[in-house]
Amino acid sequence: MDINDIVKGGDERITLKENGLNKYHGNPLIYESVFNRGSCTMSNLNIDSKRAVDKMLKKLQKEDYDKLLNQQQNQLKKLIDIDLSDHFDIFYAPSGSDLCYYPIMFSRIIKPDQSIFSVVTCPEELGTGSNTAIKGEYFFGTNQFEENVDKNSIIHKEIKIEQQAFSARDIDGNILNHKSDILHKIEEKSKENQVIANLVIGSKSGIVDNISMIPRANEDCFWVIDVCQMRTTQKLINKLISLNCMVMLTGSKFYQSPPFCGALLVPKTISSKLINITDEAVAPFLKIFSTSDIPLSHPKLRSKFRHNENYGTLLRWEAAVSEMKLLSFYGEDMVTMAVDRWNAFIISQLQIKSDFFELMPDQKFTNRSIVSFNVKHKDGSLLSDEQLRKLYLEICAKERDDFYDFKKIIIGQPVKYDNKSFIRLALGSYNVRMLIANDFDFQFDKKLISIIERELKKLYW
Repeated sequence: MDINDIVKGGDERITLKENGLNKYHGNPLIYESVFNRGSCTMSNLNIDSKRAVDKMLKKLQKEDYDKLLNQQQNQLKKLIDIDLSDHFDIFYAPSGSDLCYYPIMFSRIIKPDQSIFSVVTCPEELGTGSNTAIKGEYFFGTNQFEENVDKNSIIHKEIKIEQQAFSARDIDGNILNHKSDILHKIEEKSKENQVIANLVIGSKSGIVDNISMIPRANEDCFWVIDVCQMRTTQKLINKLISLNCMVMLTGSKFYQSPPFCGALLVPKTISSKLINITDEAVAPFLKIFSTSDIPLSHPKLRSKFRHNENYGTLLRWEAAVSEMKLLSFYGEDMVTMAVDRWNAFIISQLQIKSDFFELMPDQKFTNRSIVSFNVKHKDGSLLSDEQLRKLYLEICAKERDDFYDFKKIIIGQPVKYDNKSFIRLALGSYNVRMLIANDFDFQFDKKLISIIERELKKLYW
C-alpha cells in the first residue's frame, strides 16, 4: 500500500484517467499549486492532511487494519459527540451516495415484510449518485472491489421503492418550503410502508431543510438527514441524533479530504434493532458494502459481508479527521467570523460586478460558506446550463499562468434548476485556516472573480 491508494476503493469517479486526472479534472495528490473554492467533491490533500495520511500509511505497515479503523472511528466520534454520550454508531461507506443504501438495508432487517416509500427533498441539489441510490439502483459502474455492475439498474429484484420528490427551488430560483406537504405524505404512506424521509442540511447551494417537522411526523418514519457538506455545528448533529435521525456525513466537502468518504451516524435506538439479520435481508447490498464499512460493534452484521481492507476510505477519512482536529483549535466563534467576513467580501464583489453576475435568491437561507450566483450574457440574460458548463471547464479544467503561483483553480460545478443553472464559490476548513493565518487577505478571491469575468467575456460577450 502507498499514497496512491487514496484514489482507490471507491467507484469510477475517483479513478485517475490516462491524463492523470479524475472525473472532476483534478488529482488529489497534486495540491501545492491549487486554489480551491469548490463546494464539494474535488478537494486535494494539503500539507497537513498529507502528513496525517503518511503517518497512517506507516501504521498500516505494522498494525492491524481493523484496529486502526476502530481507532479512527472513535476519534471521529469524539469530534462529533460533544456530550460523550455514546448514543450512535458509525457506519462507513466509500462515498456519501453509498450511505443512501443503509436505511433501505435497515428497513429490510427490522421490517422485512414492509414495502418502502421514500420522500426526497432538494433532488436537483443532491448529487446524481444520491438520487439514484435512494431509489435502490446502482449509481456506480464499478464498486469498491473493482467489480463492474450495471449502472442505474436496481440492486436486487426484491428492491421496489415508491418515491416522491419535493423540488428545492421554484422557476425563479426561490427556495420552497414543503413542510406541511411532507408531513401529510409521511402520515398517508406510513399506514402501509416503511417511510424513509430524506432531508438535507447543506445542499449544493447550502439549503437547510426545516427540521422542526421531524418531531411532528409519524414516529415509525426513518429520518435520514443529509449533512454531507459538513457545514454545520456539532450541536446540530447531536440534536438530530437525539431526534432519532440517521445523519449522513462526508469528509470530502467542508473538511476537504480527497473524494470520497462517507459516514452514517445511526442512533443506537435504531442500530440496536439490527438483530434478526438474514442472508435475504442483506443480499442486495453485498456488492456495495464490505467488512470495512460495518462497525466492529456489530459482528453479526459484519459477518454477512465480504472481508475487505479498504485503504482508500481509511486514508481519505484520515485526511478529513486531521482537518477536523486542526480547525477545532480555532473554536466555533472564530470560524464563524472568518466565514462571515469571506461571505460579505464575495457578495460585495459580485454586486460590484452586477453586469456579469447575479446572486441566487434567498442567500440568507443557505450556508454562508457557499455563495451561489448566475452568470450573465451582455444583454443581461443568463447563461444556460450548457454554456455555464463550458465556462466552468475554461476556468477549472486547464492549467493557468494568470493567477499568481497557482496553476489550477477549483470552483463549485454548475447546478441546474428548471432550465437555468448557477455556479458556486465556497470555503472549506483548510481555506478558513489560511484566511485566519493571513489576516483575512482576500486578494486571491478578488482575482478569482476577475478571472471568471475574463473567461466569460472571451466566450460569450
